[in-house]
Amino acid sequence: MADELKEIFRVHLGVVDSTNRYARDEAHSLKASAGNAALIAVTADNQTAGRGQRGNKWLSSGGENVLLTILVEPHFLAPVRQFALSQAIALAVRDAMQKYGIAVLLKWPNDIYVGKGKLAGILVELDYESDYIARAIIGVGLNVNQTEFVPMERIPTSMRMLTGYDFDVNDVTNSILINFVKRYSQIVECDSQLADEYKQALMGWGVLLRYKDASGTFNAVIEDVEPDGHLLLRSDDGVLRRYAFKEIELCL
Repeated sequence: MADELKEIFRVHLGVVDSTNRYARDEAHSLKASAGNAALIAVTADNQTAGRGQRGNKWLSSGGENVLLTILVEPHFLAPVRQFALSQAIALAVRDAMQKYGIAVLLKWPNDIYVGKGKLAGILVELDYESDYIARAIIGVGLNVNQTEFVPMERIPTSMRMLTGYDFDVNDVTNSILINFVKRYSQIVECDSQLADEYKQALMGWGVLLRYKDASGTFNAVIEDVEPDGHLLLRSDDGVLRRYAFKEIELCL
């Protein structure tokens, strides 16, 4: 574990509005301090303005959960392959949970669920140059020891609620980072296993589930996820449907 963590430059904050915002605004100074480290990781005990997908807020009790942002500059990665970053971080969280005996499913594009309970949310923000991704800011909010939540659209759960045990938040963070290093290597190597594992871990892979788009609800099976992230659904009437982010919702 120690050798793998040497590849990561770490910054820990007490309270911050958003680890993603901090990583973006401080990217140049963080990179200067990181030296030859492959990844930069920003963590916090608490954040006051955490963000999730679809413009949602990510709420967390101080010191009880993983609040993590990973900063990388994948200049080798073409925009058409951008979704590999979402696959890598989602699988890294899934891999980390396996260490603690927690079996999860991924909800496209990259939320982490156990049953109908949302365990973690992921927000990937990208900056582009003309033909490559200049910077990726990858935020992870994972519920670890929190057991009380304010009412929200998705039913939250936590590692403690699922197991009855308290966990060391730093240990959980380290596990996610170590697994992300491994998954990021798969992106570098153009390893097709990354996309295959991601699809097989998805809710709706090989299973008929109910979805909602602008036209209403329908039943479908996930047929594929394209390298840029588009979701392909085969509805029960045989029609192949293609969706970008925010165009489709899984009905849980």
